[in-house]
Amino acid sequence: MYTIGKLSKNTGVTKRTLDYYDEIGLLHPSSKTEGGHRLYSEDDVMQLERILALKYMGFSLEKIKEILGSQALNWQESIQQQLEMVKREQERLKMLEQALLGVSYSIEFEEEVNWSIIYRIIQFYHQDPEEVFQEYHHHLGMEEIQKLADINARMTEEDVHEWMKAIHDIKKHIHIDPSSKEALELAKRWLDRAEKMFEGDEEFMEGLWEPLQDLQEGIAFYPMDKEVVGFLQRVSEAHAAGK
Repeated sequence: MYTIGKLSKNTGVTKRTLDYYDEIGLLHPSSKTEGGHRLYSEDDVMQLERILALKYMGFSLEKIKEILGSQALNWQESIQQQLEMVKREQERLKMLEQALLGVSYSIEFEEEVNWSIIYRIIQFYHQDPEEVFQEYHHHLGMEEIQKLADINARMTEEDVHEWMKAIHDIKKHIHIDPSSKEALELAKRWLDRAEKMFEGDEEFMEGLWEPLQDLQEGIAFYPMDKEVVGFLQRVSEAHAAGK
């Protein structure tokens, strides 16, 4: 058992903070001495460890209390749950990084700020990776959504720049003749970037074409939009017909 002083010394959490956690019902000591001094058990230490981990990840104390009240976990389950939450947070932050890079390159290429995307990024701070693709759930299963999140996580800053540049060049020439050599070169350049992103997984790329056709403005496929998708379709159809 640990006194509040010993627990504070061992963990670096101040007595004042432990007092507050006790006051709001977040962390109660398991017992007290005859003199009324609080005593914390190993289970209490585990609870504190979880509180600090969740707090570090940005959860409010109210949300932490809700999470911890959901079920009783042992040490291994507690650590595993935290690892899963850390992984989800890493995915979310990586996708946020890609979105911010995308906006930065958008400003570089277009010399203006896309405020619609900025607003979506602000909303993104409050979302899990799964929520970002919510609008595509009728097209994609959880496995496909996770794969898409993993692809985003693997992209380097150079990858994002090349992806943005390929799409920006299409947008600059969106009205050119789709049967032209220039249009074909733009489409091939986009396809090269896409194949690199998806590591040549043609089946998965084909599966994404349907949700891309039903594209909503957002950051999941930014800066792809319906104009770009339409251009790629027209080029594909024009050159297929010409064969």
